[in-house]
Amino acid sequence: MKRWQMWIGGCLAAFALDAFAADSVPDLAKIRAQLAVEYARAGSYRFALDAANEAIRIAPGYAEGWLSRAWVHSGLRMEREADADYRKALSIEPDNPAGNNNYGSFLCDHGKAAESLAYFRRAIANPLYETPALAWVNMARCHLALDRKDEANEDLLAALSARPDYPPALKALAALHLALGHVKLASFYFDRLAGNPDALGPEDLMVGIRLARLNGNRVREEALAARLKGRYPDSRQTQQLLSGT
Repeated sequence: MKRWQMWIGGCLAAFALDAFAADSVPDLAKIRAQLAVEYARAGSYRFALDAANEAIRIAPGYAEGWLSRAWVHSGLRMEREADADYRKALSIEPDNPAGNNNYGSFLCDHGKAAESLAYFRRAIANPLYETPALAWVNMARCHLALDRKDEANEDLLAALSARPDYPPALKALAALHLALGHVKLASFYFDRLAGNPDALGPEDLMVGIRLARLNGNRVREEALAARLKGRYPDSRQTQQLLSGT
């Protein structure tokens, strides 16, 4: 079984093709669905769409074919088509966990955070789901979009319970508690990322810089600032750092 992850909008989407596929699905349909995801990851959306369409033509009852096309349509910002594909896939396989997580992410990204929560819960409830931490983090982001910070915090703790030291959960907890003014707690979560510097994007580095400044740690502040400017010179966060905003 192959697994893919990529960021769509503000949430992390994942595919684990074939995990829940019926044995009767033709191998060619599975291969085309896999190719669609691979092409989308590479940014070759024309080929991705052709492959997804072929998977659906070969096996219209194969949920993963519809999910692969939904993912492609999302990447192409064809929102109506993506929504229809997600709904079709989940009508075929309502308990598909990756499908529920991805559709929840899609809804949240398009202003339907309240509606998205049921899909994350359905994904998490599936005992065969291999990456529940991912759905917990995505649900936290959608709770934050609804200004439900306590519930977001609980989601992120659940993500760490499912997968200890999961970087997306640690980053989100650090940012959340910094925003709440809990400097010591935010620093606790950020420090746990120190052993994995490659996991830090520009937003995360800015969180670390602000925490170092609040903690009076000038050496760490300068080190993180140098990393931000060196790795992400054209980011909005580098602009903020250099402009003092």
